[in-house]
Amino acid sequence: MEITAKESRPDIELSKPDFKKPQPGAVLKIEKFFSKPRYRIALDATTIGFFLFLIIGPLISIIFSVIAKWSEIYTSVFADPITNDVQWQIMGTVLGRSFQIAAIATLIDLALGLPMAFILTRYEFKGKKILDTLVDLPMAVPTSALGFSLYLFWGTNMGISGMLGLDGGLISTGPILIILTHVAFTYPFIVRNLKVIFQETSKIYEDAAKSLGAPGFTVFRTITLPLAKEGMIAGTILAFTRSLGETGATIIVAGVFETAPMYVVALKDSLNFPAAAFLSMILILISLIALMFLRVFSRRVGFPVSRVFPKIERALSTKPARISRNALGLSLFIVIVLVPALYTVPYVIQWFSINPFTGTTTNTVLATLFAPDNKWAWLWVSVVNSLEIAGISTLICIAFGLPMAMILAKRKWGKLKELIDALVDIPLIAPTAALGFAMYLFWGPLGLNVFQPGFWLIIMVHVAMCFPYIVRPIVAIIQKTDPELEAAARTLGASPLTTFRTITLPKMLPGIIAGMIMSFTRSMGETGATIVVSGLIRTVPIIIVDWVETSDLAAAGFASLLLIIFSFIVLLLLRKTMERT
Repeated sequence: MEITAKESRPDIELSKPDFKKPQPGAVLKIEKFFSKPRYRIALDATTIGFFLFLIIGPLISIIFSVIAKWSEIYTSVFADPITNDVQWQIMGTVLGRSFQIAAIATLIDLALGLPMAFILTRYEFKGKKILDTLVDLPMAVPTSALGFSLYLFWGTNMGISGMLGLDGGLISTGPILIILTHVAFTYPFIVRNLKVIFQETSKIYEDAAKSLGAPGFTVFRTITLPLAKEGMIAGTILAFTRSLGETGATIIVAGVFETAPMYVVALKDSLNFPAAAFLSMILILISLIALMFLRVFSRRVGFPVSRVFPKIERALSTKPARISRNALGLSLFIVIVLVPALYTVPYVIQWFSINPFTGTTTNTVLATLFAPDNKWAWLWVSVVNSLEIAGISTLICIAFGLPMAMILAKRKWGKLKELIDALVDIPLIAPTAALGFAMYLFWGPLGLNVFQPGFWLIIMVHVAMCFPYIVRPIVAIIQKTDPELEAAARTLGASPLTTFRTITLPKMLPGIIAGMIMSFTRSMGETGATIVVSGLIRTVPIIIVDWVETSDLAAAGFASLLLIIFSFIVLLLLRKTMERT
């Protein structure tokens, strides 16, 4: 009988070694080599350089550009030979309008958001998770789709006015419809910030006050609100700045009424670059002042809690008053925010194949999309563009956002780290049209001339806007991670890079996934900045604006529905991810 080598020497393994797969020892050696301080310093320097040059650089550049070209800007804005200072008067008007709209929308948000945040944190009931998800939905829906939905609901006879038997829209395009639109998309910022603060605030003080006989309303005003002060201020400033800088939804519902971000777009389109730069600089500086106020002065602001009104507050604390207050808060959320924000869904279903007014196929979704001008093809080209831009932007943000998160969470750089931490948040509150124009001036033909308006310039803008959405969730996860785990690995001889791969990175994974989802969604839905730098490229939000301007409402409705469905799916994925952290 023939005996094989393996049978005669079973202790010898005859299988070929896998030379393609690095052996564990080799990986450890590589990680130990790249754990040397000089490589960490090089990575930190590259990350900071990327952030300062690609994201902060254009914002600072526009300020220096205005200073350097002040004589030209002064002539254009304040001393035009023909129009004199008309340009400055228009700027003052649109800035005043933007401030008024943002202030009114934010006050309404506070009035509606406070009871909702309290309901979501202090009560347990069936459907609470669903309600919590629905509150966040307007924040996830792209503003152009949201603006179109509110325009349908309030501004046409296909919405609430049709239900009431009216021929025209209940609210015409203009300031009131803009305010309602801004309330809808900024509402979640107020609720989310308050909800987080209410959840983190200990109920011990509230329970102690109640045990001493204080009515519930008195406890809320004198204890809960002061403890939630920073969250309220943060939410208020974020809602105000987002409203101040909103462009996409505003274009759809504004009609002939014009706000400051819309005027930036108009100035750029008319090639009046000096005036556009000046107005963009003003909007950016306003955002920087708001961010500084949030970080420096929010802790110094107090609430008037010394006076108590026993009879009134006891009456407001009764069970019927509490139930009525909560019911009113829920009802206003449904009527003002939720239903108008999602009205595109029933509209598309109703108009998909039959015109409900005539009973024919005229102006239906199918007829409009497959008309000779081939809107169906344009829609899918824009979908592909949006997906590609969002994917590339998110990958770039991950590549540099991950080391930036490590810097903010791990490095002990004192004031320098505090400055970088503050700068990271600037794209969150900078008006999108102003940010887009700053990028256009910096990278485009009038600046470094690296990118022409189009695909790659859109990506640069989206990277700047999405970067904080990657960094913040990862920083939050790192700060929650027990440092003893990393210390234990280091004491056992693991190199810093090995410790990062085996301990830190797995812990960071939920934050990375959450950041990627938020970044991808933000990029998919961006309208204002994209309009400024898009050139001939069309994304889904821009094509919605185009179709609304040409009154192709059925096609715009279908495109909006796609974005709403996508946003809802992404929001569910994000919630599932965050529940695992």
